[in-house]
Amino acid sequence: MTRAAVIFGLLILCQSPSALAQDAPYQLGLGLKVTDGFTLGGYFSTEFIINDDQSEMILDDVAVLAYGSLNERFSYLVELESIDAVEMDFNNGTTKTNFPPTIERLYGDYKFSDFLSVRFGKQITPIGYWNLQPINVLRETSSNPRYSREMFPKFLSGVDLYGYTPFDNSLSYHVYLQGSKDIDEDNINIETRNHVGFSLEKRLGRNWQIGGSTGKFTETDDTRTNYYQLNSRYDGSRYSIFSEAIFNQQDIPGRGTVESKAFYLQSEYHFSAKHALITRAEYFNEEKFDLQDKIAVIGYSYRPRYPISLKVEYQWHTDSRDNQLVSSFSVLF
Repeated sequence: MTRAAVIFGLLILCQSPSALAQDAPYQLGLGLKVTDGFTLGGYFSTEFIINDDQSEMILDDVAVLAYGSLNERFSYLVELESIDAVEMDFNNGTTKTNFPPTIERLYGDYKFSDFLSVRFGKQITPIGYWNLQPINVLRETSSNPRYSREMFPKFLSGVDLYGYTPFDNSLSYHVYLQGSKDIDEDNINIETRNHVGFSLEKRLGRNWQIGGSTGKFTETDDTRTNYYQLNSRYDGSRYSIFSEAIFNQQDIPGRGTVESKAFYLQSEYHFSAKHALITRAEYFNEEKFDLQDKIAVIGYSYRPRYPISLKVEYQWHTDSRDNQLVSSFSVLF
């Protein structure tokens, strides 16, 4: 909590009292503009999970966001989040809490030109599509593909150089580097000591884009991983179809090299701006921990307003004991 207070204190001190934006009306989902360079927002999500082993309600994410621009070139974002803030297990009659927030994201951006910007700090690793949508309310399903949770580090504590290529304004790139352990290791999925990678994204017309990433990282247990990733997305007026695939080569101390791979394909049909039907197929084969799974998901999303989302989905797994019903309610402030 002290760390959070220090961060927000420094941000507020950076603002000029004369820049207070008291006349700016608040709109749900767009945050509260405190000053010209400081906007305060947040989000929360709840999940209700039913399967053979559990009946559980979770206040899954509670987060506060602070973001803005100090001038035309420099912007920043701070996200403090409590993950699994409240877990109510109805089968066992128990409740667990985890309210102290940790640093989900903490970074600054400096824009030199359209061809080069620099992002430094704790940030989302710029791989594919799913990893760039960390907030539940912005997605059409409550669950993430296993691909996005277990095959590469979701976060990067380091530097990302990015922009459009000077010879093709439909081709964008990221070159990212981490040379130390992660900032605030509570929220990460894979503990790393270093990470370097490169991503390209090509827009093919107005609706279709393709891309890929390659890189390598070293975990704190000295496992070394090289990854090769591809992604493709089509967004129409009513249909969206996107997929991602990854191939990993992992050099594990005492075991040698193993190979892992994962893939998912998700389709979304929007009946209207408020209603959508979602299907997803996944294949997952992670050799380091000998984990294999095939997953099918069908879901429904309802948005009475865009910053408010109610979702329900059913998941079928290779092991039927893992089948489950997941529903969620989430709001972006």
